[in-house]
Amino acid sequence: MRNFMVEPPNIDFLKIRKIGYGISLSLLILSFVLFFTRGFNLGLDFTGGTSIQVKFNQQMRVSDVRNLLKDVDLADSLIQEVGTNKDEVEIRVPAKKGSSSVVLEKVKKALDSKYQGRYEIRKVEFIDALVGSEMAKASVYSMIFVMLGILLFVGYRYEPLFAIAAVIPLFHDAIITLGIFSLLGKEIDLTVIAAILTVLGYSLNDTIIVFDRIRENIKARGRKNMESIINRSINENLARTIITSGTALFSVIAIYFFGGESLQNFALALLIGIVFGTYSSIYVAGPLILEVEKILREKTKKETVGA
Repeated sequence: MRNFMVEPPNIDFLKIRKIGYGISLSLLILSFVLFFTRGFNLGLDFTGGTSIQVKFNQQMRVSDVRNLLKDVDLADSLIQEVGTNKDEVEIRVPAKKGSSSVVLEKVKKALDSKYQGRYEIRKVEFIDALVGSEMAKASVYSMIFVMLGILLFVGYRYEPLFAIAAVIPLFHDAIITLGIFSLLGKEIDLTVIAAILTVLGYSLNDTIIVFDRIRENIKARGRKNMESIINRSINENLARTIITSGTALFSVIAIYFFGGESLQNFALALLIGIVFGTYSSIYVAGPLILEVEKILREKTKKETVGA
């Protein structure tokens, strides 16, 4: 392990790049199929609904509240603890279950069956479906603007070739993460969107470090053997990639298992994104530079011959 840290390995990643392309393309196609067949399980932030905050005069378990809500046809509500005293919860009910007044009466009926006189309704909020729709659009726009911003920055900081190779893996990571959420039927809310945007930044950081090494090696060795340069650059950063990704994964796994129900989907999005972000920085970003370089070289040759 020590030798691996001191001396970079000599793995020919580009030799198996077509296998990587096949895996990525298959996952992207499957994700789009899932988008159109299963769709997304959108949360209250996007669909609208009622949020009810309840404080009890004793500690309680979320599972107990969930079981009570099942009896009044509110089983698909999201319940999460508020604070650290385990005596307050927020109940989020989809708009399809009725107006705020109808939902509130159902919640009171459910809670009265076990906690009558031992709780109070602290807050009731209704999120309009139109507002939820606007938030969904804003989330999509935020991802598009992030990718455009990255495209411009990397193109200016490095060169257009690197910009293309940086943005495509981000698109790859976001689509696959959403595809897995669609497959699992996991709820997508603003925290999941925040996790995906976080992952885009993490993935870009990993990719930029590889690009920095590629640029340094190009300056030292020229562009004649790009395949060797890209392979060398990926190998030189491999130890760092494994350590940083591994450390991040351990932290996210801890959040998933010990952070409570309200953070599970957030942690899951981070977990998926980090795994595929690490994969794409090795098997997608670097190889894409080689492919685009070849295309540009062939185009230049044809223009030279034509002239």
